[in-house]
Amino acid sequence: MLNWAHRKNVEGTINPPPLASLRAFEALARSGSVKLASESLNLTPSAISHQIRTLEAHFGLQLVQRSGRNIELTESGAIYAAAVLSAFNELFRASDLLDDRKRGRIVRVSVTPTFAMLAALPQLERFRVDNPGIDLRLEAKNTPVDFERDNIDAAVQFGEPPFSNLTFHRLLKSRVAPCADRTLLERFAPIRNSHDLAKMPLIRFNTAPDSWQKWFGEYEPQLASKEAELIGDSLLTAIQMARSAMGVILAPFPLVAPMVTSGALSVVKLWGSMDIGLRDFYFTYRKVDGSSEKIRAVHKWLKVIAKALEAESTKLGV
Repeated sequence: MLNWAHRKNVEGTINPPPLASLRAFEALARSGSVKLASESLNLTPSAISHQIRTLEAHFGLQLVQRSGRNIELTESGAIYAAAVLSAFNELFRASDLLDDRKRGRIVRVSVTPTFAMLAALPQLERFRVDNPGIDLRLEAKNTPVDFERDNIDAAVQFGEPPFSNLTFHRLLKSRVAPCADRTLLERFAPIRNSHDLAKMPLIRFNTAPDSWQKWFGEYEPQLASKEAELIGDSLLTAIQMARSAMGVILAPFPLVAPMVTSGALSVVKLWGSMDIGLRDFYFTYRKVDGSSEKIRAVHKWLKVIAKALEAESTKLGV
């Protein structure tokens, strides 16, 4: 164990660890990889490892443990990482405040790729026109949102509330209806009942893997064990598969309403829509940011988008 006296200055206070080592440790804890940490800081992997060893020597504690090519935080490392990540996030947010004063107000919002493509991006120019002093930056990602680790101000995420330590507002209530490319529907016509639908190639996506079983369980219980033959690793992938006439998807409404209006997908109207446990979309942000003008502007914009999607879906009869 390192002697604490070695880390005290002449005034008797504890010297802080080297900033370069802290930055390397933060990048490693955030990314979980020496390689990714080195890329984010534009350093070599050996330089990252050296800085971590320097930090461990400073505290006299092992912060990471190595197993082959894998790196994991020790118990002490995990405790320290939580504090370091929080501190760096505060620094990043403070830097953003300075950027706001210099270049205008920046607001970073994390969204799912599907929400970005179908809802947010088509209306982004409208936000800029209505809010000329705010620089809205959308970050599309499928991975779970972590407000402690991610440098974001707000997020559109799907799930079930409450969201830990966050303020949340539901934007869209999800329901589903079978959808496919028109040529595929014509190829299998007539589709008169659930048995006809079950003969078509079915697509599922990983965020709702049992949706077809639930759907058939409601309409035709004897087909409840029917499993989809095709799998999309994400909702966006599954939608693209359906657009390519590969199969039928239980598409989430009202999110996909614009695709039906444009003719990219067609609804099998025989059954209408169902609520089968798909997670709803929520706008979330830190409670401390509840009075932020930037957050209120984004929320207002998103509510307009959600209202338009609901109206379009209702017009389609879904």
